Amino acid sequence: MEDFLLIKRCQRGDKSAFEELITKYHPILFKFLMKLSGDYHTAEDLTQDTFVKIIRNIDRFDVYKKTSFSTYLITVAKNCFYDYLKRNKWHKDDIDIEQYLSNEDLNVSLEEIVMNKIDTEIALEKLTNLSEDQRIAITFRYIEELTLKEIAAIVEIEPKTIKSRIHNGIVKLRKLLEGSELNG
Repeated sequence: MEDFLLIKRCQRGDKSAFEELITKYHPILFKFLMKLSGDYHTAEDLTQDTFVKIIRNIDRFDVYKKTSFSTYLITVAKNCFYDYLKRNKWHKDDIDIEQYLSNEDLNVSLEEIVMNKIDTEIALEKLTNLSEDQRIAITFRYIEELTLKEIAAIVEIEPKTIKSRIHNGIVKLRKLLEGSELNG
């Protein structure tokens, strides 16, 4: 109910309500974009871009729909991230996984690393080898700890497609780990 009233105040042009909204959601949004981008400055820029879009389009948000404001916010942030990737003609860099992991760690599945949150930064760097769709699905599932249903609502596809993207991404990451072990 609190978001409902806050958004209604924003829709009436109440500047203090906008400040409250930003204060409330900035940490969550920044953390999400930091995990997606892996870069502090990029995450700050994307956080700002997201809030600018939210503020400009706050009248379009239907407070009476079942969609929560936080889901809407994450969706806008995800689209800002996609736009950023397109603008910068983002290419996946090959990374030397061996330099980040000991031989002992190579026998641990990435799924275990991500699920146990062992060195999130390293896990994020490994994720750069995946397609955008796989990386987003894995990030939402194991880092943001969202359910398949929640992820599906955000990216607007079926939960079974999310499950498939996660599975295929984990398989690809395991192959990359095995490849780095053989080439080392």
